[in-house]
Amino acid sequence: MRRVLASLIAVVVLAPLASAQEAPKPLPQLKWTAGQVLHYRVEMSTVALDQVGDVKSETKSVVKVTKRWQVKDVDKSGTATLVLSLTSMYQQRTTPSGDVLTYDSANPDKSDPHLKKALEGYLNVTLATLRVDASGKVVEVKESKSPATSYENELPFLALLPAVAFEEGLTWERAYKITLAPPLGTGEQYEALHKYACKTAMVDLVTVTMKTELKSPPKAAADAIPLWQFMPSGELVYDLKNGRLHSAKLTVDRELKNHQGDNSVCRFSGTQTVTYVEK
Repeated sequence: MRRVLASLIAVVVLAPLASAQEAPKPLPQLKWTAGQVLHYRVEMSTVALDQVGDVKSETKSVVKVTKRWQVKDVDKSGTATLVLSLTSMYQQRTTPSGDVLTYDSANPDKSDPHLKKALEGYLNVTLATLRVDASGKVVEVKESKSPATSYENELPFLALLPAVAFEEGLTWERAYKITLAPPLGTGEQYEALHKYACKTAMVDLVTVTMKTELKSPPKAAADAIPLWQFMPSGELVYDLKNGRLHSAKLTVDRELKNHQGDNSVCRFSGTQTVTYVEK
């Protein structure tokens, strides 16, 4: 009788606890609300070196922008229509001759006049209107000042979220095409993969690692050089509670030797950081 009673107590006490523990975790999703506005501070720096013998050409760039994403509407599936604009911009270019050209939207009168003329038209205007689903995939480019393929080369919120709940060690992939638009190419496309892994999974924040690979690299190694800038690796942090990208740091570091004979080298390095900004 005591054994039976003990078993009944165990069932009554532990069964609800087990049910709570086995409750399914919610699927990771980007969450949108019509009228919502998201701001991200994006900083990018690059160094490109091309050297043949004693002749060296090196260019550097620093770009800092604040991206503004306005949620125009959200359909029943959770797909949002987003409007992209820039509210601030800073750009500095160092030419192979060593000249430093700067544009700062906060100090336009002190900026290089040629950069000012080229860039000021991109401020506080609609740069793109996209439909993005809850996983981060662009399902439609309604309008864009950049080639539509640029939003496949790099997703607006950087990663494609998995179709299952996050847990440490989870891996998934995104198959897509890198398109080389002018001036880097004439529309050539290359099959690529984003490989993701869940590094840490807490209640509200998840850290995801990302690596970019080409499915079939060009036969000539030098033909891959224009692709380098589209092949970052790094870490991204997602805010699960609010359903948004929280921050990211991506890097590229590539080098090819003897691409134009002995004693030649081509090198490209770059860093991009993205941070959500409360306004």
